[in-house]
Amino acid sequence: MRLAALLTVVATTAAPSQQQSFVARNGTFQIELPASWRELSPGEARTIADLPGAPQELGFVQPRMFYAVGPVDDWLQGRFDGPWLWVVEQDNEWVVEDDFAERLAAMWRAKGESAGVRYEVTDARRDLVGPQQHAVLTAVRNSVPQQGPALRSFDVYAPTGGRQVSLSFTCRQDQWDRWLPEFRRWLATVRFARPSHGSPQLSDRLWTPLLAGAVVTILLVLLYKHTKRQR
Repeated sequence: MRLAALLTVVATTAAPSQQQSFVARNGTFQIELPASWRELSPGEARTIADLPGAPQELGFVQPRMFYAVGPVDDWLQGRFDGPWLWVVEQDNEWVVEDDFAERLAAMWRAKGESAGVRYEVTDARRDLVGPQQHAVLTAVRNSVPQQGPALRSFDVYAPTGGRQVSLSFTCRQDQWDRWLPEFRRWLATVRFARPSHGSPQLSDRLWTPLLAGAVVTILLVLLYKHTKRQR
């Protein structure tokens, strides 16, 4: 009995370290994530949208543009207590100016007002991630929806080869201390396909692509709500 109990403890402890490489369909990045994780398909997202307790963003995905990577089989069984990765890929790199923290906070406030979610962005900073020491922005974001548990995300905004990739490692707020070390460990493995193109034109500004992203998100939320009403 003691040996069996010990083996159970070891297996449970070791589970988070079992990883596999996830490669984005666009070939923009690669990262080591839990072996049981995979990309959520549009059909699976529609099924999940009707399940009680499902986070709103898991109810609608668009491959190559915005999508979730996580324990999809658990979600299909109605279990949403674990973490996941939300990815957004956009054309055009952001040109980051000194007031990026204020602009990020303003963008998320605008999104929240349209989606019925209260967002708070803190600890925005520049950082270097992965073996390539790729230059990114990072921030911590709290999400309080009208229904369901409050969430917290470790957001990473990375320019790569003329495109912008956003990685949001997300979990419930009450599990943040448990999962943040894992988020950092997974992020340490990320590799981007191409270096940043930089900022050749002064006319390019962070606010324009951020605002465009906010408009897209608003439209998607409205489409999602409209689709649910038709069912």
